[in-house]
Amino acid sequence: MKSILLTSLFLAAGLPASGLTLGAAVNSVAEFDKAESDSLSWRVVDDGVMGGLSKGNFGVNGGGILTFRGTLSLENNGGFSSIRTEKVKMDLSGADGLLVRVKGDGRTYQMRFGTDARYRGMEISFMAEFKTNKGEWAEVKIPFDRFKGSFRGMKLKDEVFDPSKVSRVGLLLADKNPGAFELNVDWIRTYGDAGPSDLVATALSDGRFKTLAKALTSAGLVETLQGEGPFTVFAPTDEAFGKLPAGVISSLLKPENSEELGKILKYHVLAGSIRLAGALEAEDAKAITGESISVTFSDGKIKVNDSTLINSDIQCSNGTIHVIDSVLLPPKPGTDLVAIAKRSGKFSTLLSAVQAAGLSDTLSGASGITILAPTDEAFSKLPKGTLESLLKSENRKTLQEILAMHVLNGKVSAGDALNAKKAMSFSGEPLTFMVKDGLLKVNSSTIVSTDIVADNGVIHVIDSVLLPEKRSMAKDPVDVSSSKSPIELIESAIDRGVPIFNQGDHQGCADIYRDCLEELIATKKINGEFVGAMETLVSATNKLKDNTKRAWMLRSGLDHLYKSLGES
Repeated sequence: MKSILLTSLFLAAGLPASGLTLGAAVNSVAEFDKAESDSLSWRVVDDGVMGGLSKGNFGVNGGGILTFRGTLSLENNGGFSSIRTEKVKMDLSGADGLLVRVKGDGRTYQMRFGTDARYRGMEISFMAEFKTNKGEWAEVKIPFDRFKGSFRGMKLKDEVFDPSKVSRVGLLLADKNPGAFELNVDWIRTYGDAGPSDLVATALSDGRFKTLAKALTSAGLVETLQGEGPFTVFAPTDEAFGKLPAGVISSLLKPENSEELGKILKYHVLAGSIRLAGALEAEDAKAITGESISVTFSDGKIKVNDSTLINSDIQCSNGTIHVIDSVLLPPKPGTDLVAIAKRSGKFSTLLSAVQAAGLSDTLSGASGITILAPTDEAFSKLPKGTLESLLKSENRKTLQEILAMHVLNGKVSAGDALNAKKAMSFSGEPLTFMVKDGLLKVNSSTIVSTDIVADNGVIHVIDSVLLPEKRSMAKDPVDVSSSKSPIELIESAIDRGVPIFNQGDHQGCADIYRDCLEELIATKKINGEFVGAMETLVSATNKLKDNTKRAWMLRSGLDHLYKSLGES
């Protein structure tokens, strides 16, 4: 099986980048593999359309060889047999002519093109003859300037072939010698010094990229890579595809798997023309799928994820090609709480709030928690200006506390929550679960969807944002902590910090303890005798790089303060 039509991308680079010459680009017009033949829809057109009796037929074998054979008859004013494609769209303007590998029967055949040129409103054929040697394979060059216009046998001397507007490709026999004929064609390509062109025109058909070309066709991605771009393509060789487990390639090439195949191929494409030096400097690049690709130097080799770079910086007018020795497989979709929320599309505001609160990593890394997730519509029910205010950096602690009210420790199913009736949130605020008017409620919010299971927890979807009972959002959109006593604040911080520490997020735990102390200091909720000691503790721990030590020192300070406040 060989590569495909001009619109297929070979993505080949036979030489290292330092020795690559881009001038003599070889582009495919037809390679005669099955996928290409189906897409071009070759068909027979004999002189029967004019009343003649010639009969031709064609077929493509498993090795990608087209055989055009039949019988030429001169009876009834006949005398030709041909095969031609349906309408195509090719731009061959960057080449000097055609290079055709054929084995014939000693007869003279014609190569034919259709363009947008018309004679009396009808399509003009541009033809050029080529001779064959009986029983011998040969590569025949046909310069474009040899193609002359004709219409139903009449020569049109004033018509000039425009290779940039090819709309049909064909082969024809009309040598006025009746009898059997047979022509075998391995491929039809262009030749010529066109200089750097687009990804398609620049690609080199050196035989290493047949599987990739076939995959691009099956996934319908050829036109994407022919676009203006610019693009950067990491191109796996046939050997790279051969490293995949047995049966994977054949399965991916099935029509029902074209979407999955497309995702894999798109993971090899970056937006922009990125040279190797730029990719190495960045270390991390984004595929057009939005997923990351790492480009690193390790053990004397350039690594693209786990693949090794073979050739680099093959420059094209609309991008760059790098050749790799293994197929890049996209990372599996995340199944943690944050990833599931992102894929849903209903929680953009919640995710923005989580990010603004600095809790994205904590939430992704947490294990065994339950999220009561307000939808975007739920956030829109908040008083005007409230959300904007909460997302400001100076209100980060308030936002963290509100979000913590939506988190429960453990994977709590809707049934378990209803049976328990009450639960304590990470913020220290109590939550009440009940059925009211036939609806499952948590406090005053309705649970609209339950038990969405993630690797690290459970999501229940709610229709309004949960707020502390003593808080009036309409009056004060930012001050949530002033209603709590110092002891309540410390208890809340410890309740939230302990499970996070136990799950391995020592920095997150330390930050909770620090924020608690800073709030106690800023709001003057502790006596002056304690303020100096707490300020010294916060200042000292802020300089530590060891987050485990930070967490323990801050916890020790909270414990001493808690004990002192209890005794006073």
